[in-house]
Amino acid sequence: MCGTLIYNKEQMQSIVTTYNPELSKSLELGHDDEIIDGFINRYNVSESEASEILAETKKWLWLAAESEKERGVGLSMDNPLMIIDEMWHNFILYTKHYHEFCMEKLNKFIHHIPTPSWEKKNHRLAIESNAEIEKQKEKSYDQLSFIYDKLGAETVMKWYEEYPTKYTPEYISSIKK
Repeated sequence: MCGTLIYNKEQMQSIVTTYNPELSKSLELGHDDEIIDGFINRYNVSESEASEILAETKKWLWLAAESEKERGVGLSMDNPLMIIDEMWHNFILYTKHYHEFCMEKLNKFIHHIPTPSWEKKNHRLAIESNAEIEKQKEKSYDQLSFIYDKLGAETVMKWYEEYPTKYTPEYISSIKK
């Protein structure tokens, strides 16, 4: 298990700018305090934790836009990213700020399209019957490779090791206010 890494805004900006200069502009919004405050009002987390989750959510949104542009396919919001999805839900509540972020920073609106229950059920049944396992492995590998190529190993570790260990569905439920 890896240790928890929490960065302040300046450290996060420095890491991102060093690794991916074009992403750094996407992390700046100007309305972060309102979005962070909204998240803190919904979840029992510290300001620095909410700030970090918002920064990771913006990275994910930037990456989703890049994926659509470069590969013609979006990203999956899979289970390890549940806390990022929760922040995304929170961000969307600030419709004006979310729209501004998407249009000014990503040059496109990133829609949140939840997977319908019937599709989740069909997917689960296909996996259980081994019909979709290879396809799912390939899709997961492609997404992880894209994340690694664009944002580096640190982001992959945070999103797929640290976050799912810390932010389990049970834990997320327990911190909801």
